[in-house]
Amino acid sequence: MSPRAIALACAAAALAVCGIAAFAEASEHGSVTVLVHMSSGEPMAAVARKTDPSFVFVDIQAHYDGVYFYAMARDPFARGREHMLLDRPAYRYGHVGFAWIVWLATLGRASLIPSALLGVSLLGAAVSGFAASRWADELGWSPWWGLAVALSPGIVYAVTADTSEPVAFAIVALALLAWTRQRWLLAGIGFAAACLTKEPLLVVPVGVALWELRNHARSSDSRTAGKLAALAIGPIVFLLWYAYLRHTFGVWPFQQEAKDYFTVPYAGWFDSMRRAASLATGTFNSSQLGNAAIPLLAVFAAALTIGLVRAARLKTFLDPVFALSAILILSLNWLGVLYPKDLIRESAITMLILPAAVAGRRKSRDPAPPPQAEPA
Repeated sequence: MSPRAIALACAAAALAVCGIAAFAEASEHGSVTVLVHMSSGEPMAAVARKTDPSFVFVDIQAHYDGVYFYAMARDPFARGREHMLLDRPAYRYGHVGFAWIVWLATLGRASLIPSALLGVSLLGAAVSGFAASRWADELGWSPWWGLAVALSPGIVYAVTADTSEPVAFAIVALALLAWTRQRWLLAGIGFAAACLTKEPLLVVPVGVALWELRNHARSSDSRTAGKLAALAIGPIVFLLWYAYLRHTFGVWPFQQEAKDYFTVPYAGWFDSMRRAASLATGTFNSSQLGNAAIPLLAVFAAALTIGLVRAARLKTFLDPVFALSAILILSLNWLGVLYPKDLIRESAITMLILPAAVAGRRKSRDPAPPPQAEPA
């Protein structure tokens, strides 16, 4: 198979796996609205019910972040009423990119938003598989590495919960592919879109910039200024959007972020393992959670640590990107990693970049065979 055909196969695999998972959950309740994970008692419920009387609500304890993307897709620039029905609205709008894409896909028709949330997520998963495969091939690895998207529990879960990870990774993978192909401006625009989709993705242009500065210090490159200008697009656009949110809500988004969500690296993970061990000896439900969390925490922490060790060699521009992202994930406290669904989702994009750190140096292509001497 050609590399492009393999990339299409990886896209199809991601689409199939995510689609099956989403169908399994939605079909059980007869509607894709259940994937929003909105409870009937929260402020947005009245708005959703008015738009769709058959909207499927979940128990209050099953509430999840799809509610915020649903609300932002209805009110993309915080000018309507939906933003006033959210808790910590400035923080929610700090990562509005996914909701903007859904809003554009629906042309502002609120009744289509639940279907569009799923459709855009599935498209994001497919594009992620394709772009990751092409990206791996560009770096000299097997293009079948693109199957990592289909096998990512975090990406699959995000599709079933209407959250932004599939779209965020699709944007990052396309931007990194553009950077690999030396399309600096296109990559810079992609990095800007990624920063608006998930704030932690600011580490991507920052990591690439560190790589370029390192290379420039070793051997001066006349293109460095242009590359850094392209990389600056993301942080600048991000800061401008934050300024807009500060003007709209009267507070900076980071001021509404959950307190103590980050701590020193590994501390939150050790605390989570302690909490998981306590849960493992409790009731049936808590013991199922605790017993699952302990090995997942151990394996994920080990994988991230191995990746950090390998990335320290700085063999490719992806090494500093992975290192910054991994340090950020390892600095989460128990709120972000104790529960398996949050652990796999929070680390999904970082774990998909992990193979790049482990693989290290780009493999050289097989040289073309020497020409055969013509018979005398």
